[in-house]
Amino acid sequence: MEVRKCEVPDKWPVEDGYYFLGNKFHPVAVFIPIDDELGRRIARFSVERGVAIAGFCRTANIGIEKVICNVLANPNIRWLVVAGHECEGHRSGEAVIKLWENGLDPESRRIVGATGPSAYLPNLPLELVEEFRRQIVGVIDLIAGEGLGDAEVVRELGRVIHACIQEPENRVRLVVKGREYELFDPGAYREEPLRFSLRRLIEGAAREARAQVVYSSPYLTVVIAETIADAYHAVKRLIERHGYDQPSRYGPTREMMNVVVHIIDWLEGGVPEGYPTGSAEAVASYARDVREGVLYEGHSYTYGERLRRRFGDQLEALVEKLAKDPGTRQAVACFWAPYADLLCEAPPCFVAWQFLLRHGRLHATSYMRSHDFENAFVHDAFAIREVALYIVERLRERGLSVEPGTLTYVVGSCHVYQRYEGYACGQSTSSASR
Repeated sequence: MEVRKCEVPDKWPVEDGYYFLGNKFHPVAVFIPIDDELGRRIARFSVERGVAIAGFCRTANIGIEKVICNVLANPNIRWLVVAGHECEGHRSGEAVIKLWENGLDPESRRIVGATGPSAYLPNLPLELVEEFRRQIVGVIDLIAGEGLGDAEVVRELGRVIHACIQEPENRVRLVVKGREYELFDPGAYREEPLRFSLRRLIEGAAREARAQVVYSSPYLTVVIAETIADAYHAVKRLIERHGYDQPSRYGPTREMMNVVVHIIDWLEGGVPEGYPTGSAEAVASYARDVREGVLYEGHSYTYGERLRRRFGDQLEALVEKLAKDPGTRQAVACFWAPYADLLCEAPPCFVAWQFLLRHGRLHATSYMRSHDFENAFVHDAFAIREVALYIVERLRERGLSVEPGTLTYVVGSCHVYQRYEGYACGQSTSSASR
């Protein structure tokens, strides 16, 4: 009986990553959770025995999404072998096994039954995930442990690879880690590859989906959004669904570390619907106060005061710096007073803003140590926008052709309060990033 195969274009895999290629007509792909000595041995061993692809996948979200895209683009792949040491931080090996067994929760997009903190797939359409689960006949667990040492992993992997290339009438029954498999090559799942580019989905997300998660793990999350409002809703939802419980001096929070939000068109749209701490008029007034350096009565500082008074008029210095040297990398305004703010009970949450003039557009990057995202993000994003627009206007007066660019927002601790228990700080409540 002839086993049917599918022609796969030379431009496969469709997603980049750390992988090794073998015979693209082979029915096996090898998923290696971590790049260590055993993992590299497994990769070499697998490709020498002709598997279609053997690659490393540490992350349990975007990494698995790339695996899905590459498998769907090669219908000859029918078995997925997970081999090597588990990545303890992400538990990506367990995650891909549970994905095949249980699928995704359609609301949270978490992998059902996975225990890793970042085991959810934020980008791929659910129908593609289900198509992946149908294409793969079985996922074979060769994660080291439970009596399976490193040498045994490689030995069992060799047996599995050999069994999976047998014709259906010569199928082989193997017991691996106490589970029985019936292994053979069932042939190509489809007549044509299913090509889906996660990269293009992410790059086009701002226009198509308004906001897209590019990468997410317990320690880093990257989101691209079209507008400030889109960023607000997307990141707030991420924190609520996938953040971690973290106590704070002002009450319990849900937190995500090192959140990067890239906003493409921050001039479009207004204050997002449901923003709890200010109307459009109040947010606009606050942004102007930051630009003008207003210090509110009874407060020890504001961002505006630190921008335009405490350390000199940094805003005018930014204009001068950019006017004299449009390509400068030194246009940085600081809000953090070294050492003094380490001793302060409630220091500023913004640490610094940087402005880069590139290709005729002024781009802003901000770093914030701590951020009450739900209640302060919009105030603060509009304030940066107001300052950037002021710089653009002043540079135009100097004869430079400048347009507003993008905003990239970097936050060390990005959190939402589950129960707010008071706030005592020199900053106004409407701007408190806590």
